[in-house]
Amino acid sequence: MGSLEGTSAIVTGASSGIGAAIAASLAREGAGVVLAARNEARLRSVAATLTNPERHLVVVADVGDEAAVQRMVRAAVERYGTVGILVNNAGFGTFKPIVEMETEEFDGVIRANLRGPFLCMKHVLPLMYERERGTVITISSIAGKHGFAGGSAYCASKFGVMGLMECTFHEARGHNVRMVSVCPGSVDTRFFDEAHTTSPNRDRILQPADVAAAVMLAITLPEQALLRELDIRPTNPGRP
Repeated sequence: MGSLEGTSAIVTGASSGIGAAIAASLAREGAGVVLAARNEARLRSVAATLTNPERHLVVVADVGDEAAVQRMVRAAVERYGTVGILVNNAGFGTFKPIVEMETEEFDGVIRANLRGPFLCMKHVLPLMYERERGTVITISSIAGKHGFAGGSAYCASKFGVMGLMECTFHEARGHNVRMVSVCPGSVDTRFFDEAHTTSPNRDRILQPADVAAAVMLAITLPEQALLRELDIRPTNPGRP
């Protein structure tokens, strides 16, 4: 029996990369997992690979759409009764100098990366507060602490989500709910391909399973213990 047997979790952005790896880790530990993202085919492909696939639920959801988030949470409650773990992972990046970025591009990044976690927490935290227990993991980034040229939209969203998590931490801890910000460095996922940017030494950077291991460490700590903020970086990405 896994250490999370009887627990339910929502993982956004679960159709690939970090989200898929976290969903797999949660399933191996016995949790019932709601896999949420916009691409149903990819979600179902991931769900089919999980431990006890019949236990898990696929929900197509755009986290920037409040009605979609509400439907996602209702589906989780109907299936599992409540939500014990929320993993805010959905997001993407657009990387251009600010004078070249379209306003719609900037708004799209903020909508997914900042509005999305806000909406998910807004509708999940009341369930956790009612039970006086729960864990919220938000996948931020080292880019939520350090800016770089071309990163205005992405860094703004991740700096913003760090502030959102800091404030919500002070609100949630009185309800015995843990808020954890995970800040990876470069991870070898579809992110770099879809963002039309490159990462050096992709064979030396973090893998999705590395981030999932850090997330599981935070989730499986004794309930009175909290890893408030966790940086995870490649050990030596410059090694030839």
